Amino acid sequence: MDFKEFCVAAIGPYELEALDRWEEIAGTIFQHFEQEGNRVISVEELAQELNLAPTHYSIVQDWIRKTDGKLNFLGFTKFLHGVTIRGANTRRH
Repeated sequence: MDFKEFCVAAIGPYELEALDRWEEIAGTIFQHFEQEGNRVISVEELAQELNLAPTHYSIVQDWIRKTDGKLNFLGFTKFLHGVTIRGANTRRH
């Protein structure tokens, strides 16, 4: 990922998706967060990168799978978009 691609990713997911290689770039960003090599991000990994204290883990809980407490790539792309379970539920009404 070059500097321009990084800046686009930092600005927002819609700008990122406008790039031809957006999935590759999002994958690179995902790999940066995913430190254990198991293709998922733990609450601890995400919170560490976001500089969140353990008392603030609830901020990222909407994107974490309830079954195992991890975030996969699909959940990560939803995280980039700011899609939350609560937000998805309120949009249906």
